[in-house]
Amino acid sequence: MNRIAAVPALLGTGLVLGLIVLYPPLALAGQALFPLGDFSQLTSRETLKALTNSLITASGVFLFSSVTGTLLAWLRVRTDIRGKKLLDACVLLAFIIPPYILGISWLQLFGSGGYMNRVIDILVPGTDYRFPYYSIGAAVLVLGLHLYPLSYFAVKNTLLQLDPELETASIQCGASRRRTFLSITLPGILPALLSTGLLVFSRALANFSVPALLCLPVRRELLTTRIYASLGSLNTRTAALLSFCLVLISTLLYALQVYISASFSRGVSKGPGKQQSRSMQPLGRFREATSTAAVLFLMLTVVLPLGAMLVSSFMKRWGLPLERQYITLHNYLHLLTGEKTRRAFLNSLSYGAGAGSLALVIGGSTAFLSHTRRSGAGRVLEAVASWPMAFPNIVLAVGAILAWNRAPLSLYGTPWCIIATYAALFTPLVLKQISALLENQDPRLVQAARTSGAGSARCFFSVTLPTILPGIESGLLVCMLISLREIPIALMLYSAGQETTGVLLFGMQSQSYGLEMTSALAVTVIVLIFAGNMFITGIKRRRINARTPDTRSQ
Repeated sequence: MNRIAAVPALLGTGLVLGLIVLYPPLALAGQALFPLGDFSQLTSRETLKALTNSLITASGVFLFSSVTGTLLAWLRVRTDIRGKKLLDACVLLAFIIPPYILGISWLQLFGSGGYMNRVIDILVPGTDYRFPYYSIGAAVLVLGLHLYPLSYFAVKNTLLQLDPELETASIQCGASRRRTFLSITLPGILPALLSTGLLVFSRALANFSVPALLCLPVRRELLTTRIYASLGSLNTRTAALLSFCLVLISTLLYALQVYISASFSRGVSKGPGKQQSRSMQPLGRFREATSTAAVLFLMLTVVLPLGAMLVSSFMKRWGLPLERQYITLHNYLHLLTGEKTRRAFLNSLSYGAGAGSLALVIGGSTAFLSHTRRSGAGRVLEAVASWPMAFPNIVLAVGAILAWNRAPLSLYGTPWCIIATYAALFTPLVLKQISALLENQDPRLVQAARTSGAGSARCFFSVTLPTILPGIESGLLVCMLISLREIPIALMLYSAGQETTGVLLFGMQSQSYGLEMTSALAVTVIVLIFAGNMFITGIKRRRINARTPDTRSQ
């Protein structure tokens, strides 16, 4: 792109970024910081208790995810455990399931009248024991089961990259497997584990739906639920202050995570993948027991919750005995024919498509300008577009309320408010995806087009656009899938007639629908998300296959 054409492109992209991404946080900061000196809400007993509960929850999730993900990843890569492909599939499925739906399945398994308590009553008649299904511990377990796949895949990829010759040399020198792990393997995976752990901690700290489901019924407030309650009581000052503090914490964690990831990528010692078998530890007589324990863990944490929800979705009323006379298809028929549910699905998909298209324009333009114009302006645009990665969803919603409820752009109460906020949420995802495609583009193709006399526009449409087209397709689909499961933004910004599936999921249990209808909706959302992910995988596979002939010819 020539210098003359780049200036208006930079200005236009910067203007839209400023409006969609920067303006809501600035409105939030203005409400939180002014008048100066009035910060008594931050030191109130309720706020300090909510902060303590949030830190306890996030720390518990961090420990659970790190230990579980590291252990499973080590078994997957460094041992001859059975069912490795099944392990990968189940761990990925655990991450795909939205955490709020995982929380609902927890209630169905361990709640009053839940399936596990029924089993206990049968095995041990007359017992009064009940699982603490409403508690901070339950929230830690549910969020941990949702987020430990991040640690698993990070540690797995790191173990595959580490040079196995180091471990082999350590063992040949007489070191035990335990000492080799502590002195060679653990230091190698520690940067990746810390980086992912910070991400897990941040996401647990920012989660709203699971604490609202499992902690509010026992009056345990976390920062996110306190923000929601403050807005509900029209106390925008407290909501803004708490949101601003949460943004500062999340931004710091995000910056540390990026720094550690960059340091790790520069310092990791890689080895060829074919040598991994030389450092693989045979489990011997413990192989069957270890494989069985891993499968049981996956069954209990993935298959059993999904199975319980699937069964409940066919019940006339949750809590009834599992008998044929109480099984019905009415719940699914209601989803297909009910006006409210059909409108919720349509709203989710249309808002996701609209916001995804806007994010593609913003993120794609930013990625292209940053890639072609290696300048300070391009890096600033990229940093601004990436900033929402550090924002909890509920904070994005608070910023939108404060920004769009006044002139000159009074969008609050309209679908455009949800779409604009979704676009801010989606922009970093699209930016990262398209930037990766542009980085992998062969620069010789662009040079050949320019040598042949093609202008900037012709080069873009004939060379660059086909390169990033798979990212555009999969990026738009990812945005639509996220909109199906997203709760806090839609919950805080919707008006009558603008309900999404997330709003419907959150409200069904507290209304007169019951867990059976909630389960039917949750199962439908999971099926759509799973089908969408399979389609995205197919797009990526086709892209790899399309490149294979070129690679072979070279």
